[in-house]
Amino acid sequence: MGTKDKIIKKLITNYNPVGKVCMDLGPGSGRWLSFLKSIGPKKILSADFDKDVMRKCSKITDEFFLINFEKNKFKIKNDSIDLILITEVFEHIRNYLFFLQEIIRISKNGSLVIFTMPNICSLISRIRLLFGLLPVAIASDDTHVNFFRKKDLTRIFTKMNQTLKFYNSSFSLNPRNPKSKLRIKSNNFLSTLDDSLIFTLIVKK
Repeated sequence: MGTKDKIIKKLITNYNPVGKVCMDLGPGSGRWLSFLKSIGPKKILSADFDKDVMRKCSKITDEFFLINFEKNKFKIKNDSIDLILITEVFEHIRNYLFFLQEIIRISKNGSLVIFTMPNICSLISRIRLLFGLLPVAIASDDTHVNFFRKKDLTRIFTKMNQTLKFYNSSFSLNPRNPKSKLRIKSNNFLSTLDDSLIFTLIVKK
């Protein structure tokens, strides 16, 4: 388990989802749904636009929503969710303000929202630029449409009267491989070089 996954696992565990309503947006293989289910939440929800993801995850979630995050509202009542996971999803969404408004709408006051996304300013991305190569966040996936720095994210959420907390992780030393085992664990000084941005939101209403 890598540094990022360890941080996510710790954030979930410390929040203690037992008896709470949890949701994973863009659950992929469903691994975080399985982890949540092992803890014993009251209910697990998930959503994605991909029917293949729906087929994979429907068996391990209480309810799956097939939805376009950029256009459609969740068929969920206001103030319903205690914990939301949004891992490696935010960078795929063009109309992110609508998406965030929906996240806040369905979240309870005090809900925890966990985000991860590629860091456009990672160390290896900076090195790649020196050699005329695109940053990893752009080159690795042509469905990535939005790229943010920490200060960009802080500004966006501040305008929504919300406050973010960022977490230090680690960064690769191999410009050809962001998942290389040759990596350095970061700290407050080095965190702008991390391969991923990991941040949380405690929803305030």
